[in-house]
Amino acid sequence: MGWFKLFIAVIVLYLGQSYYLLSSDHVEQFLAHNNALAMNDPVAACDNYSGDVTVMINHNTPQGTWKVEGGKDELCGYMKQSQAALVVTQASTSGYFENMEVTTSFPWQSARASYDEISNVRMGALGSISSKTHEILSIKKTLTGLEIVSVNSTGGANIAR
Repeated sequence: MGWFKLFIAVIVLYLGQSYYLLSSDHVEQFLAHNNALAMNDPVAACDNYSGDVTVMINHNTPQGTWKVEGGKDELCGYMKQSQAALVVTQASTSGYFENMEVTTSFPWQSARASYDEISNVRMGALGSISSKTHEILSIKKTLTGLEIVSVNSTGGANIAR
């Protein structure tokens, strides 16, 4: 009978960990950390995405529509280019999330995060860019933490001089 109690305890601990990892607060912290990684170390940020991630980014700017569609290669390439542009322009960035909603259900193996992201990039004499995008991400629990399995981002940017 001791093995049965141990089995139940392991199941309860596993479900408790799953519930915690996919809680709204933890998912928001994970996403904020992922954004910081994308700006500073895009190779490390790529590790937060599944190998079969699907990506659909559609942003409107005064110069036209900007799109990224595909998988991990396209997303990681975009993050590397963005980080390089930030370094070249000596830009500083800031941002925050609004209207964060995380939905999940028993047995807490995956979640859907929906939120607005407000970002500001200041590039000295080149001016600044402010953007508001709406993000919908699918996230799954793995043995080592969380992993993003889909990205859908829409919104726009305003360029100020």
